[in-house]
Amino acid sequence: MTTLSEPVDPSVQADTGTRLLPAEAKAAVEEIKADNAALEEAALVAEAQAEAVTERAELLAEVTEEVLDELKERQEEAAAG
Repeated sequence: MTTLSEPVDPSVQADTGTRLLPAEAKAAVEEIKADNAALEEAALVAEAQAEAVTERAELLAEVTEEVLDELKERQEEAAAG
């Protein structure tokens, strides 16, 4: 039984898998890899933006609740006095 003593480097596997492809196919593979990297980066940026928007929305909700509570208090005071 054969066992691997070292982990296989994925870049070596990818290179081995594309070694027999024509140049045009290799170029397509590289373009797809670049597109994937750009999409991953865009996803990270979008996630950070979503977190910032969520924080702002939570803050706005808190402030709105405080304003409504204050208005309710004033309305009750006006009705009582």
